Amino acid sequence: MDEKEKEELLVRMDERIKTIFNRMEGFETLFTNHLHHHEMWENDIKVQMRWWIGIVVTVATGSGAMMMGVI
Repeated sequence: MDEKEKEELLVRMDERIKTIFNRMEGFETLFTNHLHHHEMWENDIKVQMRWWIGIVVTVATGSGAMMMGVI
């Protein structure tokens, strides 16, 4: 390999490395957004579960009180 070929090879390698690095930055952003989406989804599920548990406890307490004759 002469000097000119080595230089061309180095330039090509540099371009490939830059391309890979730029793609990895895009992937990092995509992955971060994806994780944020899952965190939002989990928080929504937790809030909804609290509401449903509250409703079930209210209904159970009411029916228990009705069975005991309090209401």
